[in-house]
Amino acid sequence: MPFYGVYGHERQINSLKNALLRNRVAQAYIFDGIAGVGKKTTALAFARALNCLGTEEETGELCASCRKIETGNHPDILFVAPEGKFIKIDQIRELGRRMCFRPLEGRRRVVIIEKAHAMNDEAANALLKTLEEPAPGNVLILLTSRSEALPRTIVSRCQRLRFAPLPASAVEAFLKERRGMGEEESSALAAASAGCIGRVLDRDHEALRRFEEDIIGVLEISGDAGDENPLAPFLVVERFGNDRAAIIEKLELVKEWFRDVLVLHETGREELIIHRDLLTFTRRAADRSTSGCLTRNIECVEAARRAVDRNANSRLVLESMMFKLRQPLTDRCQPAAR
Repeated sequence: MPFYGVYGHERQINSLKNALLRNRVAQAYIFDGIAGVGKKTTALAFARALNCLGTEEETGELCASCRKIETGNHPDILFVAPEGKFIKIDQIRELGRRMCFRPLEGRRRVVIIEKAHAMNDEAANALLKTLEEPAPGNVLILLTSRSEALPRTIVSRCQRLRFAPLPASAVEAFLKERRGMGEEESSALAAASAGCIGRVLDRDHEALRRFEEDIIGVLEISGDAGDENPLAPFLVVERFGNDRAAIIEKLELVKEWFRDVLVLHETGREELIIHRDLLTFTRRAADRSTSGCLTRNIECVEAARRAVDRNANSRLVLESMMFKLRQPLTDRCQPAAR
């Protein structure tokens, strides 16, 4: 059972299983999907399947190869990740050198390149050469949340599998079965996961809850007559911090909240809300918002997220975003009266 531990993604798993059964494994794959959705977990499961000794039915335990992969001790499972902001040419050259040799133990050497979109131009060109002259016994798996940033010459030489966000039921099942959570906690976290198990596991939930209450509170009251501090939204920019990855995550939270407001405004169905702990804010905002305004707010936050992800000055991006969002939620997006 090499594919144990993968929740959801049945279509992708079946595609990989069929490749194994037909002996049609590609030399390179792109696993494309948002961070935390299960790409790396699936890549490791595929690595186990490629090298499984098939003794589980006899012994009732994982085979020696699967155990080594599970514990990170298999010599033929290699990882490449950004050093700083980028994956550099020396990393890819070293990878190419190692791929020239036969696997040490397994049937296939599996190379997992994390955040493959972070390759600089020199590294991408070096990887392209490796793909053009593949050595036997190797399988490359490129993990990315931004496949559009990969050179077309690389994409064209890989088999691409897209990973969509998981249904909340799959995330909830994982939290119950693998983390031993109860019904209420697993349901709440699954609703806030946006379909990403990794997002639930990696978050400091208490710190993010405080951030949510601070910034959503400011957004919710912005522009009201009783708002005595017009600079409050700009002061909240400090709450985003300086870490680019953390800023992007917090922008996702803000976008999700506006999505919640829009859903509640349009449907009135509170069971569809992601951030249930902010329901009081969400109800008030939904009652006095317009669909057009909320849609524009979501687009505004998404534009800020993309800008930060492209290494724009995060402080300026956030201040510009807050300047746009600080205006009243009511009527500001409606056309002027004639």
